Amino acid sequence: SLPGDEQFRLTHKTMKDADIDATNILPAVTIRDPYVWMGSLCRHEYTAHWHHDPDRHCPNLIPDDVDYQQFRRFISRNESIPVHVKYAGFWKHHKSMAHFWNDWYREYWNITTMNRLIVRFEDLLFHPKAVTTAVCECAGGSLRFDGGFEYVLNSAKKGPNAHGPMEARTGFIKALSKYGKADHRLDGFLEADIEYAKQHLDPELMQFFSYVHPS
Repeated sequence: SLPGDEQFRLTHKTMKDADIDATNILPAVTIRDPYVWMGSLCRHEYTAHWHHDPDRHCPNLIPDDVDYQQFRRFISRNESIPVHVKYAGFWKHHKSMAHFWNDWYREYWNITTMNRLIVRFEDLLFHPKAVTTAVCECAGGSLRFDGGFEYVLNSAKKGPNAHGPMEARTGFIKALSKYGKADHRLDGFLEADIEYAKQHLDPELMQFFSYVHPS
């Protein structure tokens, strides 16, 4: 079974969550602007593998001349650079970083066998109380009766290994500064990468979540 499949959801768990009944969980997913998401993947690759030089050209959807010379044994000159992602027990393969974004979120989008919640990262960042209220109500709950709302300033990513070194993780204040302006949205992209992304990012997901391509 694969992600999005009912049996996968019931059985694919971390060791510490092995005893939790998955049918009692409402999966909640944050979706992010694909151009920013690809840039973030360059900074922390998790278990994704693709041929790239993070200090020179990343995101790299289409190889430039230097990419081709450096990785010519593994990539084709006029084709996208594939991304391979390792999971526990299997691999998944994507035609490019843009296709990785498509495939990752499309699996959640296409789910029909269970309830799931998809929240824009940008809305959660800039309107945290309103979004948290809506999420609580969606799940049948409500905010605290005392009216208190606390902002978590440190990174929500815990654990020593899964999310990179602590100093590289982004807390609330840093995230506001980082994503509050679009100056660095296209850092690392070349024109060919942007054109490829425009042609291949999932148009339905882009439209529904109000993400726009650079002009």
